[in-house]
Amino acid sequence: MSLGQALKQLRKKKGLTLAEMAEKTHSHVGNLSRIERGMARPSLDLLYRLAEALGFSITDIFSVAENQQLSSRQVALNAVFISLLEEDQQLLLEFAELLAKRASRPLESVNVDTHALPADSEKPENNADRKTPS
Repeated sequence: MSLGQALKQLRKKKGLTLAEMAEKTHSHVGNLSRIERGMARPSLDLLYRLAEALGFSITDIFSVAENQQLSSRQVALNAVFISLLEEDQQLLLEFAELLAKRASRPLESVNVDTHALPADSEKPENNADRKTPS
């Protein structure tokens, strides 16, 4: 995937139009359109502004451009990850590791409780709701 295609994909994932990107980056719609179509290359300065407007680092943009197998869900997940606070990024990584462990276990090893849960009308009474005789 070309750099321009990667920029277009990331822009669309953010729900931005070319006009909105042009405004955010202090560029021109025609210039951005030529870049996305591979007819021009952005200057390093413009590339930094594009990355900032998209909420990505330049490294992220190049990794999208170089990895043709990157799915739209991976791009979306990366965008969310980058926007998180550092401690929340760590939580997301730990959660992803737990999911990976679960996915690597055979389905037979996963225990599921087979007892039915009570329906709303069958909820046991809460002791705090009961009136005690005085």
